[in-house]
Amino acid sequence: MARWSTMLTGEELFWHLVEPMYADPAVQRSTMMGLPCVRVDGHFFASLDRRTGALLVKLPQPRVGQLIAEGVGAPFAPAGRTFREWVALRDPDRRRWRALLGEARQHVQGPRPAPRSGSARPTHRAPAADGSRVEAAAFAGFGKAGLAFLAGLQHDNTKAFFDAHREVYQTELFEPSKRLVIALGQALRERVSPNLRAEPRVGGSMFRIANDLRFNRDKPPYKTTLDFAFWEGSQGPRTDPSLLLRISTTEIHLGCGVFGLRGVALDRYRSALRDTDAVAEIDALITTMLNRGAELSDPSRVRPPAGFDGTGPAVRLAVRDGFHVIHRVARPTAVTSVRLVPWCAERLARFGPIHRWLVTHTR
Repeated sequence: MARWSTMLTGEELFWHLVEPMYADPAVQRSTMMGLPCVRVDGHFFASLDRRTGALLVKLPQPRVGQLIAEGVGAPFAPAGRTFREWVALRDPDRRRWRALLGEARQHVQGPRPAPRSGSARPTHRAPAADGSRVEAAAFAGFGKAGLAFLAGLQHDNTKAFFDAHREVYQTELFEPSKRLVIALGQALRERVSPNLRAEPRVGGSMFRIANDLRFNRDKPPYKTTLDFAFWEGSQGPRTDPSLLLRISTTEIHLGCGVFGLRGVALDRYRSALRDTDAVAEIDALITTMLNRGAELSDPSRVRPPAGFDGTGPAVRLAVRDGFHVIHRVARPTAVTSVRLVPWCAERLARFGPIHRWLVTHTR
């Protein structure tokens, strides 16, 4: 049997190993010389060379020299300039990469002072995607001040209002969102699929609160919802099948789906729609959720593509290059407590069969 690490590309392994580190709010995703990287307390400690798939880590100079002498690593010399505290490791080796990521983080961060008695936030030991366990601050709900801020943003959606309440957003919504992703991600891996990705960062499972106004100046500057996605695949929530969660001022939306499919994924989807058994299965699953009050996303095509004629379940889905099934419910009081995690997990798990169908027939 092939080793587990050989099943992943260098980039896939990099993000797989980095994901548990986001449990520490000090660890953030960033870029360095155009390369994806991670920082701790604002200092770079690891990156990825997408051209070669090599892991780049920052270590003491003697340690860098040792790894190069052993043939494990190579100098990191972009544009001919050698960075003496950085080493490149091209062979994706889960154990070695994980150990060196830990070394690099400790080298940059230094020893952490022990928290004063009575000042520590409650923690829990959460299993990460690779089976390890990572200590994280426990999710305790969203702050009432943060939810009030969202309501206020509906009435005054301006940069001035947001800037005046930025600290409330950060402490009462953004930081709790990271902890929710960790806790809910673990619950969904247990109930829906062990391969679900849950990354507590913007661009991962969390969506940016600011709207992109480059192509639509009519949008308000900020969203008034908190949006989350837990996806299965190597591309990300905008491409891979995902479980979805939206928290608004009055409702919570729960569901699953996949955004507009293209290329091979779209071909596989349409092939499944031509399979009588596959169509009957997904039609029954969607109908069950619709009968429970869920909604099916609007068609993306005026008429079905060639080969799909008449009516029926195949045509109903063929006019959708991917779809979402979403159930809207009143926002529960659990939103301000730890009970939000099991509340969401129970309801999102109901969409598990549809999610698994999409994974099977689009990837």
